[in-house]
Amino acid sequence: MAGQLWKNRSWLRKLVCHQRPGGRTFVSLDHGLYSEACFREKLVQERKRAERSNKPLVVMVLDAEALGDVYSAVDITKSLGDGVKGCLRGTDICGLLKEGASIGVILTEVDADKVDTAKRIVAKKTRDRLAAVLSHEMVNRIIISFRIYPELDGGSGTFDMMFYPDFTAVDSRKIAGEILKRSLDVIGGVAGLLLFSPFFAILPILITLTSKGPVLFRQVRVGRDGRKFQFLKFRSMYLDNDDVIHRDYVRQLIKGKIPGSQNSRPVYKIQADPRVTPLGRFLRRYSLDELPQLINVLKGDMSLVGPRPPICYEVEHYCGWQRNRLIGKRPGITGLWQVTGRSSTTFDDMVRLDLRYLSRWTILLDLTILLRTPLAVLKCKGAY
Repeated sequence: MAGQLWKNRSWLRKLVCHQRPGGRTFVSLDHGLYSEACFREKLVQERKRAERSNKPLVVMVLDAEALGDVYSAVDITKSLGDGVKGCLRGTDICGLLKEGASIGVILTEVDADKVDTAKRIVAKKTRDRLAAVLSHEMVNRIIISFRIYPELDGGSGTFDMMFYPDFTAVDSRKIAGEILKRSLDVIGGVAGLLLFSPFFAILPILITLTSKGPVLFRQVRVGRDGRKFQFLKFRSMYLDNDDVIHRDYVRQLIKGKIPGSQNSRPVYKIQADPRVTPLGRFLRRYSLDELPQLINVLKGDMSLVGPRPPICYEVEHYCGWQRNRLIGKRPGITGLWQVTGRSSTTFDDMVRLDLRYLSRWTILLDLTILLRTPLAVLKCKGAY
């Protein structure tokens, strides 16, 4: 098979140029596949379309990396391109994920209740087509898998960053921004621990004297790009509480079914939560329970400024566009939401503020939010 492909290498010299808006040109071999750069743009476009339509985005991945020790990259790419031709719909989008290793096929307009059926049918057609144009040995070494956005399991695992090439692309400006933000976090985290050291000495004693249980509350939260980490707070609740009340509240809130309060606007947190201790109400009112998160900042799990890290069962109810608040930046102790509306906003308003922060981020914006945070804390607006 390799010899046959080699004899027909004349097709390798033929190039196809795709002229894109803005004068950008993407060049790919004439194998009927979008180039890597162009396919990344298609992924972003289809992800945003899926977010608007609230339909899943299904991508079939053909991984032929195991063939790399026998066939050249161009031979593998051409073989994969031939393998998917004739078995897909005209609206499906095929392109390179990695030259000579894998290609992706975006299966457009797949209804959520038909995902499993579509996967089964497309996988069989593709496998049959591969068998018709490739050797049995090659077919057996090609792995066919499916990636779905958003994950149908509710995002219980780390997010699939294949769907976020617009966030994962690395350039010098992004690297410089990351270094500046991390430097601010380290300096601010150390300064915060020194400044608030009296509270770290007094509050543990008060918590121990007023209720049973550990001083620190530890909880698994969802951080940057869906990664889990152990979130720290001073304990403000009674020990061994059932979280059913909060699970139900969060589910209703995200779906917009919480009845209005405070000038007819629903609030992000439960008011008069019976699980909270008297001391805990004071700690929450002035955000003193959040101080241990300075340790999370120094560990690199969080940032001083960023979207608040959600609980895992909260993310299970997120729509695709709402998940974007967790992409690209570490979660923060404070953020645009906290200094603007805090808990007295709808859930969607909070997400939109987080997305605005992410799209407009600068180190100056972080400094501005940090300077506005003390006043927001002292006002106690939306603190429960």
